Amino acid sequence: MSKPKHSAKIIGTGAYVPNKVLTNFDLEKLMDTSDEWIQEKYGIKERRIVSESDEQNISDLSYKSAVKALESANLKPEDLDLIIIASIHSDIKSPATACILQGMLGAKNAVAFDMNIGGCPNAVFAMTTALNFLDGERFKRALVICTEIYSRFIDWSYRNTACFLGDGSGAVILESCDKEEGVLAYNLYTDGTKHNKAWWPGGGTKLVPENEQTPHIEGRDVWEFGNTATPNVIVETVSDAGLEMEEVDFVIFHQANVNIINNVMDLIGLPHEKTYMNNYKYGNTGGASSLIALDEAISLGKIVRGDKLAICSYGAGLAWGSMVMNY
Repeated sequence: MSKPKHSAKIIGTGAYVPNKVLTNFDLEKLMDTSDEWIQEKYGIKERRIVSESDEQNISDLSYKSAVKALESANLKPEDLDLIIIASIHSDIKSPATACILQGMLGAKNAVAFDMNIGGCPNAVFAMTTALNFLDGERFKRALVICTEIYSRFIDWSYRNTACFLGDGSGAVILESCDKEEGVLAYNLYTDGTKHNKAWWPGGGTKLVPENEQTPHIEGRDVWEFGNTATPNVIVETVSDAGLEMEEVDFVIFHQANVNIINNVMDLIGLPHEKTYMNNYKYGNTGGASSLIALDEAISLGKIVRGDKLAICSYGAGLAWGSMVMNY
């Protein structure tokens, strides 16, 4: 059971996806797949990817979602005390992309760093990291951003993973608050014995043949993982928050697969109207997906102030986590 020492509430959200659209029909020209198969397996019709001709790096996408989150929270960059970017990739090897973003924003009072647990699980892990900094004294407000640019690095002929990935960025701003106002509970887990069930074996010190340096997913194993670990951690965290499941007003998931999301909602006993899915138009944007979905659900009025909100992200690591809060 993980109850935060200090609590925090969401005071702003933002999201950004590139303009370039890559449809399933476009992918049919690049790999052995079909629009029908991708929609049936994942629920995806299209995804956004960065343009080859544009200067669009992790910091650029992060900047756009950050500006929207600051506007949403009615804050200036200098009001921030902490900036965390969670991503598989970075603009350059050194320094951290968060430091680059800090300079772009002019957030002169913030401490900035990068982190990564495995892409897809990043949202809850990064928000929890920020939460544990927010003591209401030195750290009052944190900008948490999850951004992924997959399109420049993956093998577009590899159907098992390339067909569902997309680029995008999501941001939240957390502000320290009284314990009952914001985050009520969280739980995080990893199982490194299964790290090769969803992994990207290229780009590190490990020597990997060039034709294997692209994301690899063991579909059946990840399906079983998503349908067991995800409902279990949500039920556990809701209980830790002192709530009954029926008291939860809305659940935001990592947008990997509509079939997993629908199945998990059935397993935890909540109607499908209490969640929001947008991977049909953005694909799987890794850790960004949860925060992009959160921003859109709030913008559409599906999540309103006073709601009991659960957020869940899961994936490579294998890693999974959830957070329950008053929104």
